[in-house]
Amino acid sequence: MLRVPPPDFGVPYSALAFPPGTVPRSGVLTFSVDDLAHALIVTGRAPGDRLSHGAASVWEWLHRASLIPAYLRRTYRAELVRSDLALSLDRSESAALSYTLGQAITGIFCQKLLSVTHLMHIDRYASEYRVGFGNTRKRSDLFGLAPAGWVVAEAKGRAGAMDLKLRRRLEAQKRSVVSIDGEKPWVALGCVASFPVRGEGMRIDAVDPEEEEIEPISLDAVTRDRFALAYYLPVLRALDFGGAVDADLSVNDFNETFVATDFANFGLRLALPRALVARLRGALDGELAGLHDSVHAILDDVHSRELQVLPDGARVETDWSSALAVGEF
Repeated sequence: MLRVPPPDFGVPYSALAFPPGTVPRSGVLTFSVDDLAHALIVTGRAPGDRLSHGAASVWEWLHRASLIPAYLRRTYRAELVRSDLALSLDRSESAALSYTLGQAITGIFCQKLLSVTHLMHIDRYASEYRVGFGNTRKRSDLFGLAPAGWVVAEAKGRAGAMDLKLRRRLEAQKRSVVSIDGEKPWVALGCVASFPVRGEGMRIDAVDPEEEEIEPISLDAVTRDRFALAYYLPVLRALDFGGAVDADLSVNDFNETFVATDFANFGLRLALPRALVARLRGALDGELAGLHDSVHAILDDVHSRELQVLPDGARVETDWSSALAVGEF
């Protein structure tokens, strides 16, 4: 049976001090619940190193994804609001939810407005390849690749409105990374997802000032091939954990074999093109050289056939429409 996509969210945003021609100063960020579930999965800090963490990293991202039906709702005006349960959380619980949402919304902002196809937590890369940052903890959360170059993002979430103090801290941390793989970041932004008025919709504030942090760090140990493998590892582990099978997904008169897994009790399905999975498994077996170029060649082929996949080639499908409807019992 043909799956009818759920209606989109529409979250207003403001964007200050970005390079000319990159991001409009204001607008509405439109995205689906599937987009949000995907962003929650890929922006998490948990690594995909199964030898060290077993299935814990998979349970961690299932937990992150399940925050959506538990704590978020969509109004008839497409606003993203918090559920009654979310509004009843204590301060520490609310802060944890806001932190996670801030990362995911920043990921969607970078994907939709800066064309970042792969964005992940810096700590996830660092954990995978044992990269150190010295004594500083003041560094950006996320980094990824856009066609124009590397993008660095500091993500914040707030249960209330963004204040001036938060904006200043955001500006310092988002400029903490001065180079990646020997290149200066194309854009380094700070992004806050907040709920300025209790019971009303989310808004996004993003900023890209030019000042650099006093104690900048360099990520010159990063390579594009290692970045690609670290990005997809949690997805591969999730496919393994869920008992992945080949699945022919017919879209727009094309048949493409995906490797898919269905977490039915969570209302969540995850899939990657089989060719991409095979190349990534080859990299795990030692064929790392050229992975970045191979991944993008596979993605170019998949996207050229107008298959309904996300920019990184993943398909994430959720079955949470009834849970997201405003009006709880």
